Amino acid sequence: MPEAAPLRTLIVDDEPLIREMLNDMLESLDYQVVSQANNGASAIEKAALFKPDVVFLDINMPEISGLDALASIKTSNKDIIVIMVTANSDTSTVQQAIRTGADGYILKPFSTQQIIRAVDKAMTKRECQ
Repeated sequence: MPEAAPLRTLIVDDEPLIREMLNDMLESLDYQVVSQANNGASAIEKAALFKPDVVFLDINMPEISGLDALASIKTSNKDIIVIMVTANSDTSTVQQAIRTGADGYILKPFSTQQIIRAVDKAMTKRECQ
């Protein structure tokens, strides 16, 4: 039986250190990082161009917020799994992200285990639909 292709991921965060850390964690999990973006506008472009399976999307960013980028990405391709990455644990922000179409969220600082749980939960939810 052929081996499943690695999940293709897009990392979006305005902090280079967070992007680098997340990139290293994802690669250690054998996920393929197809691109990175540092703002919402770039996230929308790169999601359309690279068609990742999963987008890790920061909420608070310059130009276009993560919530606005989320809405645009989901409008273009509802099948992309979007995991919000945020330091903001405010329940109204998290609820707004879920209502807008986020498939999950992880709080900064995050661990590899949190990434695995968020992706697994989103994939299971998707398979049940």
